[in-house]
Amino acid sequence: MYRKHHNGQLSIEEFHVPFGGTLDPENRWVVFSSLMPWEELEETYAPQFNPTTGAPAKPVRLAFGALFIKQRLSLTDEETVEQIRENAYMQFFLGFAGYSSKAPFDPSMMVHFRKRFSEEALSRVNELIAERGKAMVIEALSSLPDDEDSDDPDDDAGNQLSLDDFVKPADWPEGKNWGTLTIDASCTPADITYPTDLKLLNEARESTERIIDDLCDQRSDLRKHRPRYDRGRAGLIQSVS
Repeated sequence: MYRKHHNGQLSIEEFHVPFGGTLDPENRWVVFSSLMPWEELEETYAPQFNPTTGAPAKPVRLAFGALFIKQRLSLTDEETVEQIRENAYMQFFLGFAGYSSKAPFDPSMMVHFRKRFSEEALSRVNELIAERGKAMVIEALSSLPDDEDSDDPDDDAGNQLSLDDFVKPADWPEGKNWGTLTIDASCTPADITYPTDLKLLNEARESTERIIDDLCDQRSDLRKHRPRYDRGRAGLIQSVS
């Protein structure tokens, strides 16, 4: 049996925190809670249950939200439940009226949650989240003050950027890379050996020599076939470089 729940966004002021204070509105789980299409999710979730008989099922916000937390943080089912139990922000994201130190459900329920959301439903959710996120960015940009009196040319250059510069076009060819990746080479650790470093060659030489010596020591008939090589030559090159 499934009972529809009120999925209206609970304000952070209404969320009961036993240790006092209120939640941070900028916290990521608070932001995620406003991005999620809870009503649309319930439309695909509720028909899977009998409306009058059977044990009451977990709310869609709890079921899908737990899966989202698990995927977002790469957690196990057991760790997901523990994180939810310990985190007031996650409980707000899942639609709780206040913080509770009790486990919201048994970790085994995660298996059932995964079965209740098809790939088509999840794809639709991704589209809705992207649309809501884009709307939130547009709203945030529109609320910024206009610096009409600024004489800095860099400000004008920054204002030329539009939201479309940060959103992948819908008609972009599938499989083709989009966007620009900027890498700061100055942050590369200094202890990484470069492919052209003679140190790699010398280490390969030493490893090969050890293998040959071990084989010759194991079988006396191989000692007469030991290859001739100058063990100091690569080391000399390394020291000179």
